[in-house]
Amino acid sequence: MKGKQHEENGERSHLKKSKKKNESMEQRHDGPGGDNAAAVMPYTGISEVYDYLLRHVDYERWYRYIRELIFRYMTDPELILEIGCGTGKFGAKFSRDDFTVYGMDSSLDMLMVARARAFRGFRIFCGDVRNFSLSKKIDFIFSVHDTMNYLTTLQDFRHALRSVRSCMHEKSIFMFDLTTEYNIRRFFDLQEKRYRHKGITIVWSNRYNERKKIISSVLTFTDRDGRSSRETHLQRIYSSEEVLRLLHEEGFEVADIFSDYSYSAPAPDTVMINYIVRKSH
Repeated sequence: MKGKQHEENGERSHLKKSKKKNESMEQRHDGPGGDNAAAVMPYTGISEVYDYLLRHVDYERWYRYIRELIFRYMTDPELILEIGCGTGKFGAKFSRDDFTVYGMDSSLDMLMVARARAFRGFRIFCGDVRNFSLSKKIDFIFSVHDTMNYLTTLQDFRHALRSVRSCMHEKSIFMFDLTTEYNIRRFFDLQEKRYRHKGITIVWSNRYNERKKIISSVLTFTDRDGRSSRETHLQRIYSSEEVLRLLHEEGFEVADIFSDYSYSAPAPDTVMINYIVRKSH
């Protein structure tokens, strides 16, 4: 899920698809928001309530922005890939407008939800952004909702860039966003929220380790029978200097850098930074 955006965009969370294998864990933990809760991998239990938690996100506005970006850099894209497609809301919108779009996610639980939206030109598959390859070259690749922040080491980030580059041709564009430290400090650190949806109580707490640049988000889900599970989501905050260095070293050049799904340059109070890059020549 992601960072809180400006009010006109509605509330956003800073969690997104886990980049690790989607396996259950048998450990149990005691603590606030659900004693003796079973610990599970990110994007298992949350898949059932993900769209509810992000119900204020203006997906249509984001979609229009991404579509504008596509035609800002190319004329007639044939293939589009979303990395970290989650429940498939963007893929469904591209398909609605007669695009051919592939959605990749590492969470089978999230893809089970996306399957209901995967029709016409929208296809989904399970994959890890750090290690995937495709038989076709993709015209436009995008990864939003701070999916790339889930890459918690420089090496993981580097591997993801290599995988993406392998799917690009000379004119392909890769667009991704990253949540900022301002966003985490201002809207998430040491904050806790509670929700209730379809009989499920959700407690969402956040803590930021400024030294390690890691935001830990713990979501505890309790059903009507009192059974609880807990997901811990870890994301890393990257500086612009780190990102630009990695892009350069992995054979990318920057086309543009924007702020908060606008065409403005990043500022001290930017919540999400949008990077638009292509292969270096």
